[in-house]
Amino acid sequence: MAHAFSLTRRQFAVAGSAALCSLSTLAQSLPEEGFEYEVLASPVATTSPGRIEVLEFFRYGCPFCDRLEPMLQTWKARLPADVAFRYVPVSFHSTTHQQLFLTLQLLGEEARLRARVYDAIHRERQHLEILMEISAWAQGHGIDPGRFEAAWHAPEVQAGLAQANALVQGYGVTSVPQFGVQGRWRTSPAMVGGNNARALQVVEHLVTLARG
Repeated sequence: MAHAFSLTRRQFAVAGSAALCSLSTLAQSLPEEGFEYEVLASPVATTSPGRIEVLEFFRYGCPFCDRLEPMLQTWKARLPADVAFRYVPVSFHSTTHQQLFLTLQLLGEEARLRARVYDAIHRERQHLEILMEISAWAQGHGIDPGRFEAAWHAPEVQAGLAQANALVQGYGVTSVPQFGVQGRWRTSPAMVGGNNARALQVVEHLVTLARG
């Protein structure tokens, strides 16, 4: 009987330990305000009526943005119809990559060339920091240099720079990549220990909060 009682206690201890582990896992799965995400002191206006707006603040030259991008592309493809996703380029260090994004976007080429920009910078060691170099790179990917440079200097690109900078300021972005959700919350891989998958889980949680 003593042996049976001992075994029962051991089984109970194992079961209790499993329950605690389960609760711990559950607690970890619920993002904590102030640690894994922050509430903005002042809400930022959104531009996606009737949809929940998710922004990624990024820079082509950022190695962490580069590493996140493949996972982000897969994640974006599964977003529900009520979520509007937008990239917001930042001007840390220089405005060149910010302007490159907006120029390619104006030309309708950003989606096609996004991965190739990252490859050029992070694997082919091209800086893409001088207009002449960037224009030659674009020509190598089928964009006429005259057309590219006209877009580079276009008023729409200048307006885009101002809008992007306003969003960076409004969300209080000081590093990339970061995510903004519905003008109310901010999170990033850095806030969750560098875990890109967890950062996207936090974004999903914030989207759920935005739905009310």
